[in-house]
Amino acid sequence: MLTGESRSEAPIPVSLFRKEALAARRDAWLGRPQLLQPISVQTATGLAVVAVVLIGSVLILGEYTRRVRVSGTVAPSAGVTRVFAPQAGRIVQSAVSEGVAVRRGDSLYTIGLDSVTDLGETEAIVESQLRTQRAELQEEISRRAELDRIDKKGLYEQERILKREIERIDTQIADTADYLAVLKESADKYKQLVNRRITIQREFEFRQQSYMQTRQELQGLKRQRVQLDGRLEEVHSKLDGFDANAAIVIGELRQRAAAMDQQLAQGAARRAINVTAPRDGTITAILGKSGQMIAPGAPLLSILPTEGQMEIHLMAQSRAIGFVREGTHVLLRYAAFPYQKFGQYPGIVKRISRAPLRPSDLDGISDMGGQSNPVAPLYQITVQPQVQDVVAYGKAEPLRAGMEVEAELLLDTRPLYQWILEPLYSLRGGVASQSTSTWQ
Repeated sequence: MLTGESRSEAPIPVSLFRKEALAARRDAWLGRPQLLQPISVQTATGLAVVAVVLIGSVLILGEYTRRVRVSGTVAPSAGVTRVFAPQAGRIVQSAVSEGVAVRRGDSLYTIGLDSVTDLGETEAIVESQLRTQRAELQEEISRRAELDRIDKKGLYEQERILKREIERIDTQIADTADYLAVLKESADKYKQLVNRRITIQREFEFRQQSYMQTRQELQGLKRQRVQLDGRLEEVHSKLDGFDANAAIVIGELRQRAAAMDQQLAQGAARRAINVTAPRDGTITAILGKSGQMIAPGAPLLSILPTEGQMEIHLMAQSRAIGFVREGTHVLLRYAAFPYQKFGQYPGIVKRISRAPLRPSDLDGISDMGGQSNPVAPLYQITVQPQVQDVVAYGKAEPLRAGMEVEAELLLDTRPLYQWILEPLYSLRGGVASQSTSTWQ
């Protein structure tokens, strides 16, 4: 057993490393020491001045443009004409195709309106009967005109005969009057001879009887002349009123024919109507197809004008319209051509509506101009794009009516420091207005 002295005399273990080496390794994780020298005051001041100058230059020389984003559509400057069905019916004939040019008055559609009964198409039957009556009436008019021509010719022939008869009677009257004068002279001579007892009474009576007979013949000829004058006057009267009377009769017949034509036209209108082009242009957006049943007011197609260029119709709420002016620059983004690939296109504000439009007035404007509140009144801004096409994959694609457009209106360009100090300007303006109201 070991005592306390033996334990105290036990050997002490000896380390392989010196105490200084162990102490140095204990602080190795802190890294190697480096000597730091503070920046001089002159250098710090110079850097600060440079920074202040740069920041001041940016604030003074730098500019920022306030932008307002609105939406709209592409539309022709002359407007798009939409054609609607005037009445309900069935399209029996279509003369349209996409991209075809038409002129004003060209036929586009024929819409059938006829109803069908047990006897067939009602209007078709009525039209057939009316056409038959119309043909018979036309024949009657022709016959009447021919009869009038014959009657008038007969009156002229009677006039010619009567004039010749009057000429003959006048000749007879003249000859008889001359002969009567001779007979009277002879009778007077024989009367003197009888009074002188140179001749016998019977000779005088014979001459007197001849004179009396001739005088009666002359009176008869004169009566015939008067009768012929009366007949000739009657013929003249008939000729004078012949054309008027014939015109009255023919006019009545033609009035009946016109009434039938009107009934035929009304029947044709009830049976079918013809839809014509209201203007020159190009057919597009065809909705009406042959054989299709349509309701009144249903859209059939649209007509793009041949003249003019495309323009942009933007819709903006009142809070975005304050600083918009004619000539304001616009950046246009076409939905059909994403601006991330095909870029933005410049435009210029051409005109601004002076009064707001109601939502009910915005028929044809997709998504109400992209406004979040479709109930609020909107102002229409017309923009003239600087180019009429979009370059896509090296090919110029023309703008088409109805394309959706997102636009940024470049409203107010000011230095940066003015934008930073704008709250102070607003505050000063408010204080000034309050002071003015107080003094008043």
